[in-house]
Amino acid sequence: MGRRRKHAAKRFRIGWLPVLLTFAAVLVLLLAGAAFAGYRYEQANSSRILPGVTVAGVDVGGMTRDQALNALKPVVRSTLDQTIDLHVGNRTWTVSAGTLGTKVAVKQAVSDALGVQGSFGWPSRLYHRLLHRPVANDISLTVKQNRDAIWKFAHSVATDIERPARDASIDFTNNELVVSKAKPGAAVQESKVRTSLLKALQSGRTEVNAKVQVLSPAVTEKDLGMTIVVRTTTNKLYLYDGIKLLKTFDVATGAPQYPTPHGHFEIVNKRINPTWINPALDTWGKNEPAMIPPGPDNPLGTRALDLNAPGIRIHGTPNDASIGSAASHGCIRMHIPDSEQLFGIVDVGTQVFIAY
Repeated sequence: MGRRRKHAAKRFRIGWLPVLLTFAAVLVLLLAGAAFAGYRYEQANSSRILPGVTVAGVDVGGMTRDQALNALKPVVRSTLDQTIDLHVGNRTWTVSAGTLGTKVAVKQAVSDALGVQGSFGWPSRLYHRLLHRPVANDISLTVKQNRDAIWKFAHSVATDIERPARDASIDFTNNELVVSKAKPGAAVQESKVRTSLLKALQSGRTEVNAKVQVLSPAVTEKDLGMTIVVRTTTNKLYLYDGIKLLKTFDVATGAPQYPTPHGHFEIVNKRINPTWINPALDTWGKNEPAMIPPGPDNPLGTRALDLNAPGIRIHGTPNDASIGSAASHGCIRMHIPDSEQLFGIVDVGTQVFIAY
């Protein structure tokens, strides 16, 4: 009886062993299949961002690259549409960040978001994907400024603002002296505009102020000084301080065959007791000496004002009888005392207008 029981127990143990082995094998196969299926699932979803990943605060978890790029468009647009009001004096320019060449590295940010999965093993990735467990990782958007575009815009503003100062000037028009008044210019410091715009873009400020520099003219109406007007039809010399007539002198001007040139000239040299050099040894001066030193018979008198018209000068003359007529060889003759008075008043650079 006891021997039968032992044999029965032995048969029981031997009979269940294959079952256990089979069960274990099936379990292993099931686990392997599940693991393989999970791996395949993870591989199939590797082009999607892990749950919980955000870019600039926008949830892009579970999205493909294109879906994430599309979801981030409003953020990018908002950044590029940011406007700055640039105030320069009483003028304002409104310009957007996009116009100033700003770029948002959104493609790189999405690549970084997809790359988060690289820091997890595939079982962990599978866990987060299947159970929608967030990984809590925020990717920032890098914003890059285009200095060349900012510099170009600042230069265009500076060019638009800049205006050179205009000096006061005097002219002889329609038989009268006409003064063009001095006018201040304007400029803006371009480097400061560039720097301010760049800082505003980086900080998100929407207002930039720049000062207009006032450029003062070098010559004002008070600086015009003396002006000489010679009228050949009346044989008069008029001396003006600015446009105020100070004195009128009788003069002699060129004879018809040697007319005094008309135009706008200036005094380029002043000579006391000048030496006369014969300018026409072969024509009208052929009966005159080549040179006459200072003295009572010198044709230039005691004072000479050389003009930038070749061979033309304002000078005294010992021939008082010629004054008031067209008698010279092109020069403007004056009574010697008058020439000495004028000489003491005017300087090199004084404007001389000769007209009919």
